[in-house]
Amino acid sequence: MASDDILFLARYPFLRGSRDYVASMGLSFSELLVHPVYSTSLRYGRERVIECMASKFKPVYDSELSAKLTVLSYPLARMLAQAAGPLAAQRHADGEADATYAMLEAESPSGVKAVTDDLGLAVDEDRMPVLRYVRLAAQAARKNPRWKLVNRTVDKGLVGVDGEERKLLVREAVRERVLEPIDLRKIPEEVKREAAAIKASLIGLRPQARVESLEDDAVPPCMKGIVAAMEAGAASHNAMFILATFLANLGLPQEEMLKVFSRSPKYDEEKTTYQLGFITGERGGTEYTCPTCETIKGHGLCKADCPVKHPLQYYRMKARTKPKVKEESARNKRFPK
Repeated sequence: MASDDILFLARYPFLRGSRDYVASMGLSFSELLVHPVYSTSLRYGRERVIECMASKFKPVYDSELSAKLTVLSYPLARMLAQAAGPLAAQRHADGEADATYAMLEAESPSGVKAVTDDLGLAVDEDRMPVLRYVRLAAQAARKNPRWKLVNRTVDKGLVGVDGEERKLLVREAVRERVLEPIDLRKIPEEVKREAAAIKASLIGLRPQARVESLEDDAVPPCMKGIVAAMEAGAASHNAMFILATFLANLGLPQEEMLKVFSRSPKYDEEKTTYQLGFITGERGGTEYTCPTCETIKGHGLCKADCPVKHPLQYYRMKARTKPKVKEESARNKRFPK
């Protein structure tokens, strides 16, 4: 492949030619991760996702090698983002689409045509298939009536669009392609770890060491409220699930989690152990994430106006800043009501 071609793919790695190029390298996924040169693409992929989520992504292609690594980083970034959860995937796709739109502003007419043709957007210079248009323009039409089909020129199943409109529709088409689902069932542990770090960064957390035992004063009010309801036998299934994800995401050992749930008059150790196995990912392979404060408020479980966006942030903040207590006093404390 000519150097100009690889530079073009580095700018637009969602094109089908990029998939063909990566396949032509003949590297399996496991071989790629240990390759003396191309393994760097995993770092490129992680940085790509983080920069996209911050709306700061610009592809690097100042040399043929950096262009190759950038092309390889794209499928890895999609994998990392989707493994990190729906919010990370959405923000990553938005960042990729925004970067593409910015690059198309400076792209040659032939380059723009190559991108639009690959995305199935253009039949000729100023028209595109009506069904494709309706799908891609749906979000814009909710904000601006000029995008509604009744306000467009339609002829023989084609909708009239100008050059600037085409670029905006390209943005939506790129976003759609980036979000195409990936089979995550067999991704390597190394990728899972990177995805977990991305998920942590998304809610303003750094990966933390496991919490061996709870610091009672650091537990957020919403979780205290759930425990109080549980002890009274009045906690809903959804509230118990949220409490379990909070404890699991802290990294609390299972025996410590069981001590918390044992305070319920409905406690069944075997059943609770089985359910915690699913929440922690030991059964089924999917680790569930504690919801944000906004979601908890939506369930009517918020008990105070905390200056955080996530219960885990509250715990980490309080655990770092609260005064140290004497060992004997700490041992005698129970999970607060």
